Amino acid sequence: MLGWQRSHPWQADGLLALLLVAISSGQWQGKYAAGIAAVSVLLAATVVPRRRYPVAAFAVAIIIGATQVAVGVQPAGSARPDFGLPLSASLQPTMADVAILVLLYTVAAYRPRRVSLVALAACLAGAVAAIARWAPAHGAHPGGPLFAAAAGLGGAALTAWVLGDSVAYRYRRAYYASLEERAARLEAERDAQARIAQAAERARELQERRARVVDESAARLRRIERDLHDGAQVRLAALAMTLGEIKESLDAAAAGADGARARAVKGGAAEGGAARGGAAKDRAEDGAAGGGAAKGGAARGGADGRAETGAIDAVDGGAGSGAAHGVDESARTRMLVAAAHRNAKETLAELRDLARGIHPPVLDRGLGAALATLAETSMVPVGLEVSIAERPSPAIEAMAYFCAAELLANVAKHSGASRATMSVRGQDGTILMAVTDDGSGGAHLAPGGGLAGLLERVQTVDGRLSIDSPAGGPTAIAIELPGHA
Repeated sequence: MLGWQRSHPWQADGLLALLLVAISSGQWQGKYAAGIAAVSVLLAATVVPRRRYPVAAFAVAIIIGATQVAVGVQPAGSARPDFGLPLSASLQPTMADVAILVLLYTVAAYRPRRVSLVALAACLAGAVAAIARWAPAHGAHPGGPLFAAAAGLGGAALTAWVLGDSVAYRYRRAYYASLEERAARLEAERDAQARIAQAAERARELQERRARVVDESAARLRRIERDLHDGAQVRLAALAMTLGEIKESLDAAAAGADGARARAVKGGAAEGGAARGGAAKDRAEDGAAGGGAAKGGAARGGADGRAETGAIDAVDGGAGSGAAHGVDESARTRMLVAAAHRNAKETLAELRDLARGIHPPVLDRGLGAALATLAETSMVPVGLEVSIAERPSPAIEAMAYFCAAELLANVAKHSGASRATMSVRGQDGTILMAVTDDGSGGAHLAPGGGLAGLLERVQTVDGRLSIDSPAGGPTAIAIELPGHA
């Protein structure tokens, strides 16, 4: 019941007004019953807006009550004028005057105590005035009736005020308790907001530090790539060229030495034949000169010939051994130079690949050009669509490039697709990349796999990766990266 009254105040006060009208209707008698009824209904109606306008309703009711005391209550022996008789009869006090006590209770319950004390004083003053104009108070023995009237009216007014003030006290206690609870809640919320603000500030500082670290790392990698390209790579290229020139010079020198040796061999053979012919002629002439001398000379000639032949053979053997040793050393030198030249070229190729892996030079022309190069060199035909209004930071560009390279490599190695598409667009400060293929599908995150590595890479800058790859295909992989780390 109390809950219904609180939730339906207008209806409850309307029913209270009807109750006051009903209990006062028994006093609507005589020639001027209509006037009495009108005043009673007016008094009862003042309780309807009492919760919303308690002071105004009480003021109206107390004015009506004062008018009743001044006009309707006549002292004993006083004569009413004829023109005032209808008004005086209509303003007779009725049970509807209980509305004044109800309104006094409302003022005490809903308004500060200083306001309710003024209302109580007005009610007590009205009660004193009514008792003073009451006819029994002017009789022969007025003590008993005066005491009863004062006790009744004054007690009723005081009771209404005390009840209302006690309700107000409870309301005030509940109000103060609610204020304390609200203050405690606000303080807790303020502390929570302070902690949240501190956490947000800490998060912002960490994000700024991470962005600086990412940008500095990208710049450091670019410097390393520049140093490799402009320093070690250039020196290796110069070394390879020098070794190539040395190899060509050694090959040319070896070819010239071989030609000279061949010409020397031919000339030596001709000179040996001429010497042997002259010796035979001399021996024939000596034989014709004398027999014994010829025999002794022939014997000595044979011995000398054998000695000369041995000496020549020894000289020729030593020269041949030295020539063979020189040929072996020259060939070995050429072989070592050729191996060094080959190793220098291979090292140069590996260094170029390493520099491209650190920071692809094509990114200097922008992400679109770099992705176009990837699409052109892919083993699977790739349709490319790039729509980026604002160029992202170098670190994000490099990350997007390597993600695209990894995804296209996966398409070529694992999907069995005949065609792939790649779209890259900027939206609300983010880079959205999507790679789709018509392969066999079944792509998923596996520990240590390429997609898991991509996820870890994009998560370092709060990026996201999503995979849609049912068995049988197609496969769609989307990557979202911030425009700046």
